[in-house]
Amino acid sequence: MNISKETKIALHKMVYQSNVITPKEIADVIGVSHNTILNYANPNMENRLPSLKAFEAMLSYTQNPISLKVWAHKLDFMLVPVDQAEGKNHQLGVLESLLGINVGSGSANKQVLSALEDGVMTPSEMDETDRILEEIEHKIQSLRKAMK
Repeated sequence: MNISKETKIALHKMVYQSNVITPKEIADVIGVSHNTILNYANPNMENRLPSLKAFEAMLSYTQNPISLKVWAHKLDFMLVPVDQAEGKNHQLGVLESLLGINVGSGSANKQVLSALEDGVMTPSEMDETDRILEEIEHKIQSLRKAMK
C-alpha cells in the first residue's frame, strides 16, 4: 500500500512549515542526517519515509498536527484543538458529541431534500432517512453521557 499524496504533502509541511523549527533541528532531535530529513519531506521520494518512531518524534518536536488532520479527514473525523487538554476530557467529549449531532442534522437535511426532489419518498429513501435519524439519536445519547 502506498502513502497518499496528501500525507506526503503534510509530511513536507511538517518539516518545512513548523514555526521557527528548521529541518536541521528536526534531524538533530530524531538522530538522522539533514539529508535524510529532506528526503522524508520530499513528496517524490517514494522509498524515503520515516519510521513510525521517527514520525512520532517529529510530531512531538514540531507540534505540527498537519498529518493528523489529513488522516482524520480521511476517516471522516475532524481534529479539534483543545488548549491544555489535560483534565478537559469531559469538555472534549461534549464538543465531539455536539459536532456529531450537527453533522447528522446536516445529513438528515440533505437526505430529506434529496428524497423530496421528485415529490415522492420511496421506501429506500425512508429507510435511509430513518438510519440517519437513528445515528442522530445515538449521538444525542452520547452527548447526554458526556455532560454527566
